[in-house]
Amino acid sequence: MALFTDADIVTLNDLLPFESSLVQIASSHGIDVQTKIELSISTIQDKLMLWLVNVGASDPQWINRRLLGLSTVVVTPTLHKWLCFDSLSRFFAEAYNTQLNTRFEGKWTEYKQNASDAAEMVFMSGIGIVYKPLPRPGMPVVSAGTGDPSPEALFVQAAWVDAAGNESALSPVNGLILSGVLDLTVAMKEGVVLAPPSAIGWNLYASNTEMNLTRQNTSLMTIGQPWHLPTSGLVNGPPALNGQVPDYYITLSRPVQRG
Repeated sequence: MALFTDADIVTLNDLLPFESSLVQIASSHGIDVQTKIELSISTIQDKLMLWLVNVGASDPQWINRRLLGLSTVVVTPTLHKWLCFDSLSRFFAEAYNTQLNTRFEGKWTEYKQNASDAAEMVFMSGIGIVYKPLPRPGMPVVSAGTGDPSPEALFVQAAWVDAAGNESALSPVNGLILSGVLDLTVAMKEGVVLAPPSAIGWNLYASNTEMNLTRQNTSLMTIGQPWHLPTSGLVNGPPALNGQVPDYYITLSRPVQRG
């Protein structure tokens, strides 16, 4: 699972399973979906921070919470659903206020209630935190030299790894066409200096398609160590863990405010 402070914790693709016509509605009514997502993340970020500051010693990181912010908060499935529903509520609120269409008003009301229910579930089930956060890395840096023909395409992602074997969420995908490319290397965008303090190394995931990327390194690569495409080509390694599992859950004992 991603951390709340990672990039792209909610994207348009996350909203489409709920509303398959979202792109068409956004286009025809001039609504910027990304703006609604960003507003939702910002608003829920403020709510989570306020609750964590006020929860006191129930948060094991309470003393440092203002310094840490939400950098240790995990986007659990229930929190992700809250973010999606809140984004959709804001989207259909604008659609209704622009067109005064009762169908959009119904969607607005529906998703506003869904967001409220999801928020309550977040606090009943607990806000997940990790003690040693591994932020999502940036897009890997790919360097290629010419040589004998290779596969037509290569897609790569990377993840930080800590001493316990936990992985960060996967980086954005970097893809390239390998027309006559050999001697290909991949490195972490952050290099050594910007690597997270809790990371001891990283894993490289790759495939010749954008789906089903698998781990290519048999042993953990150290920070600063690049990955080299072997002459034998890619291997079918294990899939990514794709994020950290919470070490602790903070629940609220008082009633949750709705809205």
